[in-house]
Amino acid sequence: MQLWLPRTELRGAVECAIVVERAAGTVSRFPAMPRAMLTFAPGAGVSFHAMSTRAATHAHAQPLRALGLVLLPATAARLLGMSSGALVDATLPWAAMAGPAEAARLDDALHQAGSDPARLAALQSSLQRVLARGPERVQRSRAEGLQRLCVAVGRDGAQAGAGLGLGERQLERRCRAQLGLTPKQMQRITRLHGVLADALRCRRPPDADAAVAAGYYDQSHLARDARLLTGSTVHELLREAHADGAWWPLHTQRLLARGSG
Repeated sequence: MQLWLPRTELRGAVECAIVVERAAGTVSRFPAMPRAMLTFAPGAGVSFHAMSTRAATHAHAQPLRALGLVLLPATAARLLGMSSGALVDATLPWAAMAGPAEAARLDDALHQAGSDPARLAALQSSLQRVLARGPERVQRSRAEGLQRLCVAVGRDGAQAGAGLGLGERQLERRCRAQLGLTPKQMQRITRLHGVLADALRCRRPPDADAAVAAGYYDQSHLARDARLLTGSTVHELLREAHADGAWWPLHTQRLLARGSG
């Protein structure tokens, strides 16, 4: 796996850009994710992968080489709001998100690109063009509002309404309409990824103090959420969260702690 930080204009919208290679006969395992992805693989084209509420396993019968952008939750909500509305656990062709003309423009750029950095640059340019549609003031206001919602709900769940000036039912409706998730779902997924990211950066499993600091009642509570959202134990997740492991998607947090590749 290789990782790059996004271009300056996309900081705050894109977490990172990655290139992944998987051998035939291997699997890739994804937990429920509070992030989305925009990916390109030869033969499969460009796809948008929405945030997910459940774990997924992909078996690779053939060698895989793919590259993509890891998108923050507010970016996913902005893109879906421009096209199909809030969705989770879904994969859509980029044409459905960006329109046929933009998708064709990106396809041409990818065909002409002679390296992975050039292909990633083409993906970022296409994303940037789509996010810039419409009046700048409106886009900035929407981006800021969605970012506030994602941060507040990821941290406080159903209790986030007070800080956002929303009642409990208003918060629930807004989260479902804009994120495709309930406040509790968003908090649960975000909380688990925060714990796992800290553990990967520190290179040690979360102890009881870390679990409580993250908002869990105890380590058993953390273990139950890990099983629910990944289908695995925390120890297995951390053991296989490396470039050649099945849980390589979690490895990005370790690479981000080191800086760009």
